[in-house]
Amino acid sequence: MIHPLQIDGLRLESFLNSNLERTPFLRKTLLKEGVFGVSNTRVPTESRPGHVALLGGVYEDPSAVFKGWKENPVEFDSVLNRSSVSYCWGSPDIVNMFSHGAIKGRVHTATYHSGREIFSQTANTSLLDIWVFDRVRQFLVSDEARKEVFSRKKVILFLHLLGMDTAGHVYKPHSKLFSRNLMILDKGIESIVQLVERTTGSDGRTAYIFTSDHGMTDQGSHGSGHPLETETPFLAWGAGFGHWKTTHSLQQKQRDVLELDGNQIPVHQIQQADAAPLMSTVLGIGVPKNSIGKLPRAMLNVSEEYGAWAMRNNADQLLQQYYRWQKETEGKMLQWLTLPKQTNLKDEINNLLDKIETATTRKDYVEVQNLTETLMDVTIEAIQYFQSYYKPHLFLSLTLTMLGWLLILAKETFVVSINDSSAVERTKTRTVTYLALSFASIVLIVNIAQNTPLPIIIYFLVPIALWGYIGGKWSTFKTLFKWNAFVNYFNFVCAVEALVLGFLYRMPLVPLLLFHSVLLMKSHYPQNHMEWGWITVNVFLGSFLLIPVGNTIFANVYSLYASIAIWTVANATILKKSSSLLLFKLFALFMHLLQTANFLFIINCIERSHAVPQLSRTLCWVFSALGILSPFFASSSVTERMLAIFSGLSGPYMMLSLSYEPLFLFCFCFTLYSWIYLEQNHVQRWKPRGTSSSITFKPSGVEDVRRILAFMLFLLTSFFGTGNLASISSFDPNSVRCFVSTFSPFTMMGLIVLKLLIPVLMVVCSLKVILSIHSIPKGRTFTLILIVCDGMCMNFFFLVRNEGSWLEIGTSISHFVILECTTIVVMVLYELARFYLEWKFVRQGSHTKRKPDLPLINKERIE
Repeated sequence: MIHPLQIDGLRLESFLNSNLERTPFLRKTLLKEGVFGVSNTRVPTESRPGHVALLGGVYEDPSAVFKGWKENPVEFDSVLNRSSVSYCWGSPDIVNMFSHGAIKGRVHTATYHSGREIFSQTANTSLLDIWVFDRVRQFLVSDEARKEVFSRKKVILFLHLLGMDTAGHVYKPHSKLFSRNLMILDKGIESIVQLVERTTGSDGRTAYIFTSDHGMTDQGSHGSGHPLETETPFLAWGAGFGHWKTTHSLQQKQRDVLELDGNQIPVHQIQQADAAPLMSTVLGIGVPKNSIGKLPRAMLNVSEEYGAWAMRNNADQLLQQYYRWQKETEGKMLQWLTLPKQTNLKDEINNLLDKIETATTRKDYVEVQNLTETLMDVTIEAIQYFQSYYKPHLFLSLTLTMLGWLLILAKETFVVSINDSSAVERTKTRTVTYLALSFASIVLIVNIAQNTPLPIIIYFLVPIALWGYIGGKWSTFKTLFKWNAFVNYFNFVCAVEALVLGFLYRMPLVPLLLFHSVLLMKSHYPQNHMEWGWITVNVFLGSFLLIPVGNTIFANVYSLYASIAIWTVANATILKKSSSLLLFKLFALFMHLLQTANFLFIINCIERSHAVPQLSRTLCWVFSALGILSPFFASSSVTERMLAIFSGLSGPYMMLSLSYEPLFLFCFCFTLYSWIYLEQNHVQRWKPRGTSSSITFKPSGVEDVRRILAFMLFLLTSFFGTGNLASISSFDPNSVRCFVSTFSPFTMMGLIVLKLLIPVLMVVCSLKVILSIHSIPKGRTFTLILIVCDGMCMNFFFLVRNEGSWLEIGTSISHFVILECTTIVVMVLYELARFYLEWKFVRQGSHTKRKPDLPLINKERIE
């Protein structure tokens, strides 16, 4: 029987801190009979992917995030399903997923209600673990346990203990309450182990594993790849496990040392997926079929013969995955296209198998283990090779596709269409079309003969079609390559590369902001307070980008107090200058003041570790809804409507903040307002008198490109102004403390996304106003945005990695995906901005005298 004790959210540093004095039972176990290691997790460091790796040996499919890490996007096998019977206790989000798809009657679960998972300063987080310990004790003394557990072999009793994760989120890992929860956990584990040993008569047939699914930062968040999040403890003892004094010499090079009471305890470095074959070996069952873990042989206290069998068992499971890939490849018709590496891997695997058989015949089990370890490494390399079999071909195909696509977009934006229907031109077009069709036919036939998957064939055919179209219309495209345009192209590429650097490192955004502020003022010196304010506010906005950020923002109550005061004064000023009815302004001011008082009360409760009344949380939802809807009651004046948007959205943003973020938003709103003002002045200064207001199509010019690059600059600033990708991907429940107190992944995720989108929506609203000022067609604008985004994507496409740490791999892919989706997101938000800027609940009364202002948003502009 094996007894996995899975402690959710316990990082290695917290376990080893204070010389393990907070966990006396586990400390004594480690010194007297245990073997210790570090389990290295992968990104994302969340509960569900961590458990899938531990029990299934599979690193979770990223698409699981869209199901809240609750359902299986890809079915997988697990050690629970391989056992004779398994009993599981813990959170419903984790425990229940292993019973789905399992053999009927194989996996039994018992869970508490999800409403018990409370993220509140008054929550007793140890109650979740106490609930599990109580249910396990009741089960172990029951008749069912005597019949189904202690009388059978290959049984798993799995405990999922969520208390430490909740304590880390609520109290932080260095708090006294976190330490108290850890001590309660240690006592609970001691009582369970002692009860099992008494019930079994200490027959030495029970194994115990103490580990965690992920770690946690000092700020109580997890999700990214910081060592505090990826390094978790792994302590094993009991049947099958050796004491650290007598651990196996295999894999000696992978061990570090832990000093404890004058002892030099070896520390085994293992991957999280290695836990699945380790548990399978201890139980004597087959490794889960989807596992890619490798057995950490050095942690076992078994005979060399059994060790050799266990490693062969693990290697055979990996070989089955390799054989499936190999069968698909060798089933192709054109074998002469097989690459040398594929043949070399096959020969190396066959050679190792022969050597293993020879060593097994000689009963040289140590040699068998060494050879099998090498075989597993080669097999995993072969599996990865087949998984990236089409990488070079796709790399070339996608590069040609993106270059062709950028060329087509550039032609549509910068070149007036030429209708050349001459006979010579038609002949050239037909010739190029025939060549493209012939080449596409050859590519199609060859790939069909190779049984290439249909999506891959489509990827190969798309660039042929694009470049065939370009070749047929070359008389139009060649006008893009005039010598006098290359300087502008060079400047454009430099600007895009600068934005790429800003996306990667944040700080390059500071000189870009300053350069743009000077560029917009290049034609004259500042002449009034708004123009001086434009330069000043860009300096202040850039200062926020110089603040170092980690995986999350440090909570700072004083910065939050300052933000509340500044926004309260700003909102009152906006209302004072509004042209709305006095009664409405008084009501809006009262709601702003009530919102401020409620927010201050919540902060005070949290700082004093008092319970936050449900009424206060309900009011937060009400105030947020009113803030989002408030712009619809504002005047149709562009200035007032934009100020109403800034004011209304500031409320929910503040309530989702922990530190200086609302100060950043205030500075950001001032910058956007100044940008609109200067763009308006630019039109009034340079538009010739008597110019017709009618709009005709003309190619985009340098100024249009400058505005779009400025928009992208502000878009990146809004996204990274208070953090980076690591801080965005990390999960800190405190940021939603004003709205929810119990664990609700979709609600929490929605609130965090709302916070990210609020400044982005403000930028898009500003773009909408500027397009109206300059009478620029919407379609041309989005084409320019698409060119900039695709130009940045070209960079990130070449930077995508499939080697190195999983943080580096995941980050490189995230960069590419985010830029691919940017244009779509902007288009959706643009329609929302139209609704925000044009629609209102109450029509402007005819008696209201409108002050001179920016041009009204009207329905007659070009879309």
